[in-house]
Amino acid sequence: MPARPDIARGVERGMDGQVEYQPNPLNEFAPKYHVYIFNIGPLTHTVEKGSLGTFRISPCEAGKKYTKAIVLPAIVRTSYLDAATNAMRTDDVEGKHIARDIVNPYLGGDWSEGQNLEEKGVFWSLNETPTDEELNNARAKMEAFFRKQLAIATSLETQGDTGLKQITPTMRLAASYFGEDRPWNKIYRKIGECPVCGEPMKENTVKHGCGYVPDPERAYQLGAIDLATRDDLLARRGVTPKSKK
Repeated sequence: MPARPDIARGVERGMDGQVEYQPNPLNEFAPKYHVYIFNIGPLTHTVEKGSLGTFRISPCEAGKKYTKAIVLPAIVRTSYLDAATNAMRTDDVEGKHIARDIVNPYLGGDWSEGQNLEEKGVFWSLNETPTDEELNNARAKMEAFFRKQLAIATSLETQGDTGLKQITPTMRLAASYFGEDRPWNKIYRKIGECPVCGEPMKENTVKHGCGYVPDPERAYQLGAIDLATRDDLLARRGVTPKSKK
């Protein structure tokens, strides 16, 4: 049954006299780990969680792998008035459950539409520093969602002006993320010079026509080169690979 905070507040207003605060005596045995919420995506998300307050998930800055974490304790404690005893009691919930609720919030409407922040690059972890596997999984989910958005946009393009009016900001964001020029999302890039062949090379090029790879780590993550090629290119430049995965 959904919570009815209006009823609880009404009961509180009707109380007269001293209210005793009775915390859960088992709190002293609570585990001592933390839960961390990260974002690798370019969007800001705001999730309101009642008495816990409002959680603002910042966008991931360009050049960063992930954001500074929102940190939750192992046990998140809120309080409520027990009308039967006229006492304030604590309601203790595992931090992991609160993290799941933030990453997949219920904001009203369809549960599955627009409320799965994992599709936008948000994830939670028990690690203060997320592992490569966690980051790769988060990016895979986000990129799969962006690809779906671009597929819908491609369908809308075929409908002419009527379809183009239905292009969403998320579709434009997806096109920019993958560096795709579309009639409805023109990307302007600085033109530089390839240090190997001297021919023009667009900014953020993954692999130039002559074969030069500006950023082997990024090229590997995007699937433009294999692991062995990445390690070889980095070794030639005197750089230690960040991961063997």
